[in-house]
Amino acid sequence: MADVREQDDRIGGDSRQRSVVLTGFMATGKSTVGRHLAARLRYGFVDTDRLIEERFGPIPEIFNTQGEETFRAIERDLASELAPLPALVIATGGGMLVDDAVSDVFKGAGSLIVSLVADVDTIYRRVGGERAGQRRPMLAVENPRDRIAELVAARTPAYSKFPQVRTDTQSSAKIVDEIVALLQSD
Repeated sequence: MADVREQDDRIGGDSRQRSVVLTGFMATGKSTVGRHLAARLRYGFVDTDRLIEERFGPIPEIFNTQGEETFRAIERDLASELAPLPALVIATGGGMLVDDAVSDVFKGAGSLIVSLVADVDTIYRRVGGERAGQRRPMLAVENPRDRIAELVAARTPAYSKFPQVRTDTQSSAKIVDEIVALLQSD
């Protein structure tokens, strides 16, 4: 199994450095913004989807062969592993923090959780439009845009529990500035 620390050699440091957890729907920029934020803060960066794939194989395969519940259990275990580590920016999968147990683990460790948001049309475009289901198992349906709208509506109450930052109306640099301000004021 891949070790979390193999993803970035800057993980660790002063235990008072609060980790930042990025949540939000798929294609809202969690990984891209997360890398920029980690560089700015000089924190380590972990993409939970990438780590799951390194350890367990492709996410679509996990969904197809073991089911969504198994995948969500893997996410819960990963949250417990990552939460106590300091000075990380953690980009989560779109459904990971919909699970209150996962958000409670990160909150209990003192992490700042930020929800990245974008409108449905932006998400649809970013995931590949009609081809979205080829890479995103939850969008392997006849009308991916309608499925995105349905999922965003269902998850919005969970995402709205955290400070929100729009990613479809500003540059990555401005998004990072906004998250850094949240971290400093929290």
